[in-house]
Amino acid sequence: MKDDSDHFGVPEENIRAAQLRASSTRHPLHCSVPTKKEIATLPLPELKAALIAWMEHSAIEIIPSRAQVALVRDVLLARRDSPELGSLVRMCSNYIEEG
Repeated sequence: MKDDSDHFGVPEENIRAAQLRASSTRHPLHCSVPTKKEIATLPLPELKAALIAWMEHSAIEIIPSRAQVALVRDVLLARRDSPELGSLVRMCSNYIEEG
């Protein structure tokens, strides 16, 4: 993995803008993007929570593209425990195929 601290190409400016939006709204918005290292190493419960938050509850500035979710899926499939991550891999595949 080239850069474990990479947020799947989401610019830091977008993350900061999402944080600003989240602080100025009454509706709860997710405003962080997992790093490649987090996707490669987090235990399943934390991993699932992070992906659902990013994919389904994010401020508009950081909503992942299909290409970004495809990269997430690649990282999931490269994990040693990938056979146990089938539901997350399917979730990513469904996200990519929607639209």
